[in-house]
Formats: sequence, C-alpha cells, structure tokens
Amino acid sequence: MACVDMLVPGVSTVTRYARYYSLYWALAAYADRKGLDREACQRLVRRAEVGLARISQEYDDPEGAPGLAHGVDAIARLAPRQGGEFSVADSSGSGSYSPRTWGFWSQYNGPSVTLGTVTVDSGALRVGRHPCPTEISKMYGPLIEVAEHRGGLSLPSTALGRLRLQQDTDTRDLEPLSSLFSATARGCHDPESWTGDDRTRRATLRILARSWQLNPGAATWQEAFAAAVAYGSAAREDPLLAGEERTTAWRGVVLRHHSVGAWRHLWAALVNEVRGTEIASRSHLHEWISAQLPGSAVAEFEASLPAVVDDRRDPLPAEDELLRDDGGTVTDVALLLLGARRLDSLNGVTLRTFKGKRPTYLDPTWIAQLRYEYGQRSVAELGRRLVDDMLAQSRRVALRKVKFNQDGTISLFSRLHERNGAYFADSDEGSGNIGLRLPQLAEIAVQVGLLTPHPEEPVTPEGQRLLDLPS
Repeated sequence: MACVDMLVPGVSTVTRYARYYSLYWALAAYADRKGLDREACQRLVRRAEVGLARISQEYDDPEGAPGLAHGVDAIARLAPRQGGEFSVADSSGSGSYSPRTWGFWSQYNGPSVTLGTVTVDSGALRVGRHPCPTEISKMYGPLIEVAEHRGGLSLPSTALGRLRLQQDTDTRDLEPLSSLFSATARGCHDPESWTGDDRTRRATLRILARSWQLNPGAATWQEAFAAAVAYGSAAREDPLLAGEERTTAWRGVVLRHHSVGAWRHLWAALVNEVRGTEIASRSHLHEWISAQLPGSAVAEFEASLPAVVDDRRDPLPAEDELLRDDGGTVTDVALLLLGARRLDSLNGVTLRTFKGKRPTYLDPTWIAQLRYEYGQRSVAELGRRLVDDMLAQSRRVALRKVKFNQDGTISLFSRLHERNGAYFADSDEGSGNIGLRLPQLAEIAVQVGLLTPHPEEPVTPEGQRLLDLPS
C-alpha cells in the first residue's frame, strides 16, 4: 500500500469523480477570498456536496458513466421528508446525507492537497500551489451562491445543469484538470515545473495508457497493465515502458499484489471458519486447514507449480495460471510459495518494491524461510504453521491499535478475539485484495478526456498529445 501511495499520488480507491476535484478547487478559492474559518468551510463543503448530488439526481442518467454523484441515494431518501435539499447537509446523524462531519471531502482531502488544488490551514480550505482558474470559479459560482444562503436549488437551470457528472461539452473544468493530471501547461510537459508527485502521476498514466495500447484484448485496465508491466518482455523492449523508471517499480508492486491477495483470502477463510464454529480452538483451525491441503512434501508440491520466468528471465504469469483454476486454500498457499520463489528472479528497483521498504511479518522473505524450513515436510504441516502466523500477526496488529479510554478500560480493535484458548469473531472478513488505484486513475482520466473506455482506441487525441504517447 505504501508503494501504491507513492506511485499513484493524488488518487485513492474512493476518489471516483473528476468533478469533485474541481468542486473543492473552487470552494478553496472562494473560502480563501472570503477568509472563511474552519466551521464556515465545513458548512460550505457539506451544502455544496449536497447541491452537486441534487444536480446529479436531476440531470445524470443512473445507467450512464460515471454514474450518479456521492450521496444521491441518501438525499433521495431523506430530503423530501425533511423539507429540502440542504436540510440533509445541515443535519447530523441519521438525518444527514453523510455520517462524516466533512462529508465526502474526507475522501478527496489528501488527494486534492497532493494534486496542489487545495491546502488546509487550521481546518480551513485555502488556495493550493495551483490557483483556481477563473473559469472554474465562475462555473461553480451559481452553486456556491446557493450553498452560502438558506434557500433551495432552482432546478432545472442551465448554469447548474452544466455541473452534472455526465456533462462532457462546454465544461470549463476539463482542460485545467486534464493539464493537472498530465502535468502539462499550455500543452507541454516541463519536468522542472512540476513536483515529484506530479511527474510520478504522469508517468503512471503514460504506462497505463501504453499498456492498453499494447494489449487491446485485455478485459480491464488492470489486466492490460499487468500484461505489459509485470510479465513478458514489453517492459524492457517497448521504448516508452523501458524509458520510464517507474515501470520497474510497478512490476514489483503488481507481482507482490498476488501474495497480498493470497494472505487476505486465507485470513478471510480463517475468520469465517471461526464464525461458523461453536468453539474454534487452535487445534480445530489446524484440522480445518490440514483437510484442505495435500499431504505431499512442500518441495514436491512446489515442483508442480508453474515456472515464474521464461528462458530470457522475463516473468511469466504463473499466478494467473493458478487463479484460472482456483482451488481455494491450495491456490493461496501456492501463490505464497510462488511469491517466495520470485525473490530469486527479481533485482534492482523491482526487487525493492516487491519486498517492500523493510522486512515484515508474512512478507515473501518470511515465506522463503518457511519454504526452506518445511521443504521436506507436508504442505498440510506448512498450512498449520500459516494458521499460527496469522493468529500471531492478528494479535500484533490489534495491540498496535489498542485504545486506552478515560474510564480506565481499553478498546481492542480486531476482527478475531481469543479467550481461554477459544477464538471468536464478531463478523465475516472480506476476502478481496487491496486496490492498486489503477481503475480509479483510468476512470478519472477518461472523465477529463485523456483516455477512453474503448480498448480498441484507449487514448484520445488530446491524451496522446499531452501524455506524449505513440499512435
């Protein structure tokens, strides 16, 4: 996650809409000009978000891309009963459009600061290193005016209708946003004029776009990215990919992603087994995982796994081959062993991002040691050791998050709890892998006119020019 944060600055897994970047850009400029304090900014942000959601509800097609704005469902449910759009912005608790005090700004706060459109001073929004263009301030003027006064939105309205998420013509924020995300000014990229985060975001966008150009048959952006960056020879043979140093960093991240996903899947299965068992002791969990794994030796089992490199030492999609015929726990253990094997075939920046900044519990180096230790012992025995490692890691993480309350009690945040040798869980654990933020970055790039959702022609003419991509 630390590597992903470094390689996709300004985008998170919950930043779905480009329009919100320009909204907060305009709100920060207005708040700076008016000298609004923290409380006034908070009120303005919440009311403007509700206004944007109401505009989306009125003008956007629920089936159209990129969908409806944040909070539309809550507003549709609450606003008619409470007497207007902004009643749900000024309310709190169950009557509010968002349970968070700052609404959806909490999702875009860090990304907007990183992008340079906003700074935060004592909680108040202020102008970032990129002043808000006059045309964007004018674009949001009607919404800000309504949000600052206790009235309702006058819909339909031509000026407000232009703020809908699916508006792709006559929208004044598209050009400034596409310039920010591509790190260009007046159509050119001058590296000295941009921060390291800006240059990295541009590089990742270029790699992403080039990946689909090279793999038009891919089903998703992430699939195309992995095919070009993680596997095969494109990363060293294609001029664009080979000339971009972040390509090698991304290779390590994408390959490590499989190991992370395997651990998460194993942990979710363990937690869900605990939930479904009346008394889940350690011995019960040992029996549970042993029943799913072969009794053959680890070395023999590993010898049956796909090769991780070809004759030229380029990575092969061994993990994808296993996942096509997913065998549950057996596949998870196999993925972990493949991750450990990859330590022997990676080098340089790729190896550093694959391993992470420092050794930690359950990383590929950890599994490599177990692979050596358990080579002549059964896979089922290795599985029992993995159960012990997961239980120990869960306790370490919980202790790091312990909270001491004012009444002298402590709060221990953990999905799994242990009491007198028995384990219990309050809820199921999700088994999905962590996000690489590539789908979010691609979706935003589509919205600002750099990319398209069409694999046969993934880059727009403007994107090709601003990102300096081959045709």
